[in-house]
Amino acid sequence: MKIKLFLLGCGLGMGMATSGIAATTGTIAATLTLTAGCLVNGQPAITNANFGTLNFGSQVATFDTLQAAVSGSQGAGIFVRCTAGENYNLQITGSSNDKPTTVYGTAPETGARYLIRATDPTRGVAYALYPSAASTSPIVNNTTVTPLGTADATYGDNYTIYGKIIGGGNSTLVPIGTYVDTINVAVNY
Repeated sequence: MKIKLFLLGCGLGMGMATSGIAATTGTIAATLTLTAGCLVNGQPAITNANFGTLNFGSQVATFDTLQAAVSGSQGAGIFVRCTAGENYNLQITGSSNDKPTTVYGTAPETGARYLIRATDPTRGVAYALYPSAASTSPIVNNTTVTPLGTADATYGDNYTIYGKIIGGGNSTLVPIGTYVDTINVAVNY
C-alpha cells in the first residue's frame, strides 16, 4: 500500500511540474492618424490633381470673341469636397506662360493669361478666366474663387470657371496652329 501511495504521489507531483509553465502577457498599441483631405472631381489627390480642361475647340483664326467652360471628370466645373468641418478654398495660382512678344486679342488689365502657339512661342492669344459666363471681372492669381455652380451631394461644391478670349477683331493676321497653356490650381485646407 505504501508503494501505491508513493507511486500516486509521484504521479501527482509530475503533473504539477508539467503544468507550471510560465506565461508573459502584454498589449499591442494600435494607432491611426488621419489628416484632413479633399476630393477633386471625386478623386483623392495630394499633388497633380486633374482639375479638368478648358478647351476652346477648333475655331477660325479670324475670331472676335470666344468662350469655353472648364469641364472636369464629373461634368461642368470643378467639384471639391473636403473632410467634414475642414475649411478650404480654391485658387488659381498661375499659368505656365508669360506674355509673348506678339499678342492677339485683348488682354485684361488684371488676370491676363496667354495661350502660346506650339510652333512659335513668341506668338500668343490673350485670354482670362472668369467665375461665370456673365462675369466681367477676371479671376486674379492667388485669390479665392467662390463656388457658383450647383453643389452635388456626393462631389461637393461646384466651381464654374470660364475662359474668354476677346478682341480678336476678326483679324486675318492671327497665325493658324495650336495654342496651349497650363493653368495651376490649388485647394488650400
